[in-house]
Amino acid sequence: MEVINMRAPLSVPVGGATLGQIFNVLGESVDNLGPLDTCTISPIHRSASASIELGTKISIFEIT
Repeated sequence: MEVINMRAPLSVPVGGATLGQIFNVLGESVDNLGPLDTCTISPIHRSASASIELGTKISIFEIT
């Protein structure tokens, strides 16, 4: 396969529109729910959030 240098980091869609969808490693939707309605993308390798942005409240993660 041919490799093309895009001169940018590998990025994927992020935000509320991505919730409940399944993506491949290229950020393409693979769950047949149609195209994603977002233009917000973020690189997969980035600095961690500042500890002040993280919550300390104990909570349960629920899948609905």
